Amino acid sequence: MSKGKNLRPLTEPEYLALGEFRYQLRRFLRNMEEATRGLGANPQQYQLILAIKGLPKTMEPTISNLAERMQLNHNSMVELVDRCEEHKLIRRARSSADRRQVTLSILPEGEALLRNLGVTARQELQENGAILVEAILGLTGNGAGKNKGRPGGTKKSVP
Repeated sequence: MSKGKNLRPLTEPEYLALGEFRYQLRRFLRNMEEATRGLGANPQQYQLILAIKGLPKTMEPTISNLAERMQLNHNSMVELVDRCEEHKLIRRARSSADRRQVTLSILPEGEALLRNLGVTARQELQENGAILVEAILGLTGNGAGKNKGRPGGTKKSVP
């Protein structure tokens, strides 16, 4: 839990925004999990490949860095890496600079999975991303909910 300067209780509109944000975020994640399973992969395997691909260039794709990015403990990350290696999605290699360090790289099958699911994620966010943004803005004070009357489950097309 982060230490915030704004310790006042949430207002009713902020609770509504927080609830909507959580709902839309979970809905996005569930849809991506289903799409991943539909391609015969495990959602955590996709998340690991995405974490490697989306890692800032200043960070090495090590197990510890990726465990932090995915919020997993080290042992869980090692097991996930093992499973991804078995499915030929990623490869482990010893760092040439420090032989104790293991870096991960994505194999062609993992890249193919990323391409397929990346398109799905972008499409999902184009359809519903504005609702997520609106909820965030409602919580941060940077915007008022323009579509408050619209039920949370209604899809909003974004051009």
